[in-house]
Amino acid sequence: MKARTIVIICSLVLLTGVQACAQNKRPGDEILGDWFGESKCTGNNPSCHDEIVVYHFTRTKSDAAKIHLAADKVINGKPELMGEFDFVYDAEKKTLTTDFKIPRTGGKGVWLFNVNGDKIDGTLTVFPENEIGRRVKVERKKPE
Repeated sequence: MKARTIVIICSLVLLTGVQACAQNKRPGDEILGDWFGESKCTGNNPSCHDEIVVYHFTRTKSDAAKIHLAADKVINGKPELMGEFDFVYDAEKKTLTTDFKIPRTGGKGVWLFNVNGDKIDGTLTVFPENEIGRRVKVERKKPE
């Protein structure tokens, strides 16, 4: 009887712990981490260059509902920070979006990423032209 009681208590403790972990997960947690791939130029922009990229997704410090991206390009095998953005994640559509002012032109840019498991495809749309300026394809880093 004593052994059975211990098994029941241990099972309840384990079940409670699993439920607590599941309740602490937030939409977008599956995106957090490092992603690797490429960012390719589209359209007619001679100052644009194709890049190998590393994206680091984390929660924002100021708004835990948003997801922060620190984007590196790889130059001579070393990461170099390109920029940082805070994204809104739509769990239903599985999209990340953000908009920002383009200092060089005074226009606006909108990043839209579509999350599909361990792959993200995205575009940068440039306004007022309403043209796609970049296409991004990244994948989650696999443990080595």
